[in-house]
Amino acid sequence: MLPGLLAAAAVTALLAVMLLPGGGSGTPQGSPSAPPAGAPLPPLPSAPPTAALRDAGYALWSTDHRGGALRWDACMPVRFVLSTVDAPPHAEQDLRTALDMLAAASGLELVLVGTTTERPDATRPLVEADGGGWRWRPVLVAWASPGETSVALEPVDRGVALPVAVRDGAREAFVTGQVAINARRTDLVAGFGDRADAVGATLLHELGHVLGLAHVDDPRQIMARDPGRGPVVLGDGDLAGLRTVGAAAGCNPAPPATSGRGLAPAG
Repeated sequence: MLPGLLAAAAVTALLAVMLLPGGGSGTPQGSPSAPPAGAPLPPLPSAPPTAALRDAGYALWSTDHRGGALRWDACMPVRFVLSTVDAPPHAEQDLRTALDMLAAASGLELVLVGTTTERPDATRPLVEADGGGWRWRPVLVAWASPGETSVALEPVDRGVALPVAVRDGAREAFVTGQVAINARRTDLVAGFGDRADAVGATLLHELGHVLGLAHVDDPRQIMARDPGRGPVVLGDGDLAGLRTVGAAAGCNPAPPATSGRGLAPAG
């Protein structure tokens, strides 16, 4: 571990949910988790959508310390891993399709790197050993039942997202995260047929949070608080938001993975 990096790092994890049609409106919530040594930087600011963003049909998950969109490093792949525990047979195909749609819209390289038996965990470590060094862990996508794990998944939820951003000095970016789909919601069906009940719609929505988008009130958008009914397509606002947090914004070097040793999201 490099001296000083841990003390300079701050981590923020925020939780968002996708509710069943007609349900209440979830709002992103979260708090910073302090590293075990030294004083953390202030929490990353929450970013209520400005009038301009509302008019564009999207909202940012948060802003960085410079006031820009909090986002991934567009010059590096965003890695995902699928947990096979309790996942339906169509999980991998639906996830691949959702990643392809979001990659095309954002310009980001979204890569499913494999499968795992790992379960969602609000205190999931942020880094993993990589040969002789460290790397940020891939985003975990899993199916889980409410109350089974420490991730706050309620019976009414279709899914929840837990993006994680880290700041170390001047570097600040999303570095990992988790998505949990409600395994008890047997009304959800395979594919991308209708946003009212399609697993594909839930995946697009929760992965949209992971990439840096927040809820909107416009029912035409996949990022709407209530999924409604209709085709599972990205709306104009979704597309504008994904461009804002995507490759068009350029590189955004993440803090070195050594910054994340000993850190975990707050949940």
